[in-house]
Amino acid sequence: MHELKVVFFASLREAVGIDGLTLTLDKVMTIEEIKQLIGKKISNPDPLFAEGIQASIDFNFARPSSKVDAALVKEVAFFPPVTGG
Repeated sequence: MHELKVVFFASLREAVGIDGLTLTLDKVMTIEEIKQLIGKKISNPDPLFAEGIQASIDFNFARPSSKVDAALVKEVAFFPPVTGG
């Protein structure tokens, strides 16, 4: 079993009502599976499943199918869409 730090940024953090949480994982999971697990643990999960929510694994952009091994990964982050200008 390994602990994984999960953080929420910007308006997503405000919408879900928490800065983050720690998950204890015993297997490799995808970003989508982690989102589903978080959805069962927080009181307001709907914003996490909104269109355009992005994820990163140790500060690198990730896809829903990206695999997370908590033995190797320190942090997964979720944040609203990023725009540039």
